[in-house]
Amino acid sequence: MKKKIAVFGNGWSEEFLKQVLAGIQNRAADNNIDIYAFFNYSSGPNETPDNNGEKVMFTLPDLTMFDGVIVLGNTINIASEREYLRTKILEHHIPAVCLEYQLEGIPCLGTDTYSGVYELTSHIIKEHNVKKIIYMSGPADNQENQSRLQAVNDALSSIGEKISPEDILYGQWSYYDAMTCVEQWLKTNPLPDAFVCANDEMALGVCTTLDNLNIRVPEQVIVTGCDCIDLGQKIYPILSTVARSCDKLGYDAMDCVLRQIDGEQVAGTTIYNTSPMYGESCGCKVSDERIQNRRRSIINQHKQQKENTIYEWHLRSIDDMLAKVTSIREAKEHLGWQFAYSHNYESEHLLICLVDTFIENDFHEDFTPEMEEYLHLEFGQSLPCGSFSAKELLPKLSIPEDGSNTFLFLPLHITDNILGYVVFINRLDIIFHPDAMYMWTRHISQDIDRVRQNVRMKELNKMLTEISMTDALTGLKNRAGYDSLAVPYLQKCQREGKLGTMIFADINRMKLINDKYGHLQGDYALCTVAEAIKRTMPSDWIAVRFGGDEFIMVGECSSLEEAEHLKQALSVNLNLIKKERDLCFPLTASFGAVVMNPDENYSLEEYLRKADEAMYVMKQKAHAED
Repeated sequence: MKKKIAVFGNGWSEEFLKQVLAGIQNRAADNNIDIYAFFNYSSGPNETPDNNGEKVMFTLPDLTMFDGVIVLGNTINIASEREYLRTKILEHHIPAVCLEYQLEGIPCLGTDTYSGVYELTSHIIKEHNVKKIIYMSGPADNQENQSRLQAVNDALSSIGEKISPEDILYGQWSYYDAMTCVEQWLKTNPLPDAFVCANDEMALGVCTTLDNLNIRVPEQVIVTGCDCIDLGQKIYPILSTVARSCDKLGYDAMDCVLRQIDGEQVAGTTIYNTSPMYGESCGCKVSDERIQNRRRSIINQHKQQKENTIYEWHLRSIDDMLAKVTSIREAKEHLGWQFAYSHNYESEHLLICLVDTFIENDFHEDFTPEMEEYLHLEFGQSLPCGSFSAKELLPKLSIPEDGSNTFLFLPLHITDNILGYVVFINRLDIIFHPDAMYMWTRHISQDIDRVRQNVRMKELNKMLTEISMTDALTGLKNRAGYDSLAVPYLQKCQREGKLGTMIFADINRMKLINDKYGHLQGDYALCTVAEAIKRTMPSDWIAVRFGGDEFIMVGECSSLEEAEHLKQALSVNLNLIKKERDLCFPLTASFGAVVMNPDENYSLEEYLRKADEAMYVMKQKAHAED
């Protein structure tokens, strides 16, 4: 049986993921191993409602169904996410490895960014005369961040300086957070000699803010980063940073898990070296090759802008398509058509799976035991959807068993309300475009929630319409129901050449019941006759309390004789119900019937008058017998 390895990480770490996952896939391909990658987009270390919606992705899989687990520990922002995975791994004794983060009891593979950051900081101190440094920090409790901060302090100690608490700004690994906090900090503080950033994303954010303020890098202030992301090498100035061999890290991580599966005992931490890459942002010259790479990226910017615009159109077309959908069936059909027609940004194999009660339930804190397929795309064709157990993660697929397959799981939610998840099959590279995929999951989540709201609104409107057309006392249709349902029904019979029938009913001596026995008993009389009508009339007939003690029933009937049988059945059922209820007052009703012949040129009002006249004949007879 093919081995299955689960990988857990955060989707924002684009460059790290690109290299690490490539290494993991290469090693998996050697042994035809399937990769199940569970990623989310939690942002920052706090337990916000949106982060809670993201982090529940890690609780979806039952780890006992996997042969091993790889945790991309440094990418995971929330401490409880790492601790949850650690607890489950150790509880079930699952072969595992954690990358770039030490989880107690689990082998760790990491890179020595300390040495690279120390060497880069020492370089700007010695070669560029830097003394005052502001450190742009990741999360304070993150191990890699702490190591990089220690490297900066140790390098500064050579000139008798150090990073004080007020010299630390918290960008939380984020481009936007770094932009904001630097802008605020510069309002009340002078420029330092350098901003040393714990990663390149924050370094780019710092450079953007400085450029907005017309502060030149490196002429007025130096900026450095870490991780050597691709964008940092395509801007001006090219970032000075620290590079590491993440593809080897991923390859060895998979190999480490496989060795444990084979019974080898692996423990402790394995460290890989890093090295600085000096760039223009610290004042160093760069090679012609790096400059040419930047020029090529500038040439491609126009192409990228066009692709971004097309991608936005793609998302908007999905939004527009589902905006007015009012049923699940319609939503599934529309989504199937959309992705069968255009899935260039997704994959030929795509699943959207929702909690099975997402329509009825306003809030889900977790995935339900049963999931429902909302979209099933295989080889670009939309297939019929069904239900499956959440423990299975996937419905039955037509994916070839040969070779190594990858299944990328991303959460769908509105804040902390869990809707479901999406699965991209054999397109793990999609995670390398975090902004695009974050927006994709957001759009799909909002579209699905909009469908839910539309369906609920339609049901609510239907309920309100039903209430507005229903007589509160008897449960039959009211006068508005007659106008909305009975009249169109009879008109349809006339158009289609079908015989329609109207039966008019009136309670005999209703005033006497009210005057002698009270209006409560009068109401009871109305309800008793209504019950007789409900028990007698065919299910497709429309029964109406027309007003006061008058009732109208309309439906198809082949002849007046058949209508007479219904009248007799009404009388029989009324007598039975009177005995059941042991009424304290006499109760009878008169009935009149008329057959609506489409060949006759009578209006509905005329038929109503004829039925009333037929009823009145029976009423006169009943009164004469009293």
